[in-house]
Amino acid sequence: MAFAGATKNYAAAYQTNDTRIAFALEQQFGVTPSGAYQAARFTGEGFRQQFQRVRPEEINDIPEASQAVTTQINVSGTLSGALSFGTYDDLLAGVLGGDWQDDTAHNADLVKCWTVIERLGESWFVRNGGFIRQAQLSFSQGGFAQVSFDMAFKGETRQGTSPAASLLPAPTGDVIDTVKGFGGLTIGGVKPEGCVRDFKVSLQRNGADIDYGMGHADGCGIRPGEMLATGSMQIFFRNYELYDRFFNAQQGAITVIVRDGLGQGYEMTFLNASLQNPQINAGGKNQSVVASFNIEGNPQPGGGTFSIRRFKPAVPAA
Repeated sequence: MAFAGATKNYAAAYQTNDTRIAFALEQQFGVTPSGAYQAARFTGEGFRQQFQRVRPEEINDIPEASQAVTTQINVSGTLSGALSFGTYDDLLAGVLGGDWQDDTAHNADLVKCWTVIERLGESWFVRNGGFIRQAQLSFSQGGFAQVSFDMAFKGETRQGTSPAASLLPAPTGDVIDTVKGFGGLTIGGVKPEGCVRDFKVSLQRNGADIDYGMGHADGCGIRPGEMLATGSMQIFFRNYELYDRFFNAQQGAITVIVRDGLGQGYEMTFLNASLQNPQINAGGKNQSVVASFNIEGNPQPGGGTFSIRRFKPAVPAA
């Protein structure tokens, strides 16, 4: 007997490999765009919708809790990915409140909101009125460059068709590693002694949140908050230069460079930062001492806390 074709209904559930996520900038807050959406590369997502439910504490002789009512809807979560060149440029500029100009984005006062769509099975989740509360970038020895975006939304609906007229394909560049892809660290314009073990950046919209009113449970609008840039680093402890910098309360630029195998990448700079909370310990026998510092981003005189410059290798002259 010949066996041909595939077995049906083999899966216990929808498969994550079939999931698709895309996003588009909203021209009007909470109004879902119908044009082209940018498909995203991602390693995972944690979006969820939650109803805030309350019960009146009625005094009566019935020994049971009162009926609960919905007072607001919270839609939020995290989109996680491996950092590659060009993949998250729109979202990184968005959390900074800026645009890319001459391949540089820095913190400014633009408010950007997004609709994020996600296909699961035969339906699409449509999450509109989304804004980025925090972006985190992580570079660690033994791993690859990672990025995550914490987002909150006005609301969420499910529909059978995508609102996108078209999907722009996600970039396909190589993921940035932390071996050949780590281009170095400078603090105050100087490369510190010792190999860097870990470097993290957190770009937070401090105070950002959703406002709610009566008549509907989803959000009325957002408060965009303010830019707060922080980070952390670990480096092999070879001398006291960074400890002395902390002790003397020195401030200045802290820059990290990462690139992919083609030489294209990012230069990320705390424009006026200080090292804080050093942790320098002899942790055990036969170990190298590692120094850990928090990074406190502060504005320059006149403004400016953080910038990202994207670059490509120089094209040889003809």
